[in-house]
Amino acid sequence: MCNRVRGTSGDRGSKHTALAAVLGMVRVILGLTRRNSGDDSTACFAVKTKAGKVALKAILGNIRRTILWVDLDGSFWLPVRWPKWPHILCQIPRVFSRLSKRLHVMAYLTGRASEQLGSFGMLVRGVIAWCQFGAERWQDGNQDNLLPVPAGLAEAISALDDTKYSVERKTHAVAIHWTKDTSKDEVGQLLAQVQALAEQYGLAFHPGNLVVELSPLGLSKKVSAAAFARQFLSDEVLSDFVAGFTVEERAVYEQIRKSSGKPRWTLRRALGALIRALFFKGSPRFMYVGDSEPDMGVALLFKYLRDRGYFVLLVAVAGYPPLEELADIVVDSPTGATAIIQELEIHSRPGWQRMLRRDHAGLAA
Repeated sequence: MCNRVRGTSGDRGSKHTALAAVLGMVRVILGLTRRNSGDDSTACFAVKTKAGKVALKAILGNIRRTILWVDLDGSFWLPVRWPKWPHILCQIPRVFSRLSKRLHVMAYLTGRASEQLGSFGMLVRGVIAWCQFGAERWQDGNQDNLLPVPAGLAEAISALDDTKYSVERKTHAVAIHWTKDTSKDEVGQLLAQVQALAEQYGLAFHPGNLVVELSPLGLSKKVSAAAFARQFLSDEVLSDFVAGFTVEERAVYEQIRKSSGKPRWTLRRALGALIRALFFKGSPRFMYVGDSEPDMGVALLFKYLRDRGYFVLLVAVAGYPPLEELADIVVDSPTGATAIIQELEIHSRPGWQRMLRRDHAGLAA
């Protein structure tokens, strides 16, 4: 006569395995995650670094733990001399809005003012707009100023009244634009003039892609990106990075942190948090798309986080070699950056939606 032992560890292990398999299939069917097979997860992307391939696979395998930041001018449309008239593909805001529903967070990190973005349809629900390098935030119809308007900005703008270049006046900053036809000597003279104004009035100086900006002293994408990342990471993780800030940068960092707090509560975000708590574990994944010198600050933050074991993916639009050297993916134009976002949105869809989609030509592996 044999004695049956109920509830052995082997039986419990089998039950747990079966339950995990069922939950895994539910997640794939509902589009909460994506089943990866082999190197299929990187089939549509030309990833030049090994760490970038690992990060991309982690992003596609756990899309709801992904935080995507994007620059706009120069990254998703060509820079223009007259900033009120950028040439924006009409599908871009729609793709951003759809993708934001599947990500942990999607946000712009741009020099544009939120009022400007609204005038050409780029303020969409689900996407947070960190504008003027992070001096203001727009989210789901609400706008907050995270920093005070810098003293001396009005005087600096007045000093540019007679310039022949396009002057873009904003609440916390001013940008001066030129074209590709402008000679190097003329650009050099303009940059020298604007840098002198920055020193005279205590403002930050940011040369970019066919543009130079003046903003609050200590404000840059490096500082803003660190302040935003702090919403998802601990002080301990970022302490060494923040330790390298100047006194002015540290003051701006603390001010943005204090003013921004956590993302606003909405029903969609509450449901997303519940889904992540039930199905997704592990650290957040970070992705950024940029094109010019101001984006180097985000690239340095990404390098710092990668060295500490975080999954980060940096996409650069060609044109600024130092950024290209640090990037995991380099595309030749804003069209390439748009294609990557479109592919990311397709790969994040539920399985049944991907089966119904038309063939979409991806980037070469």
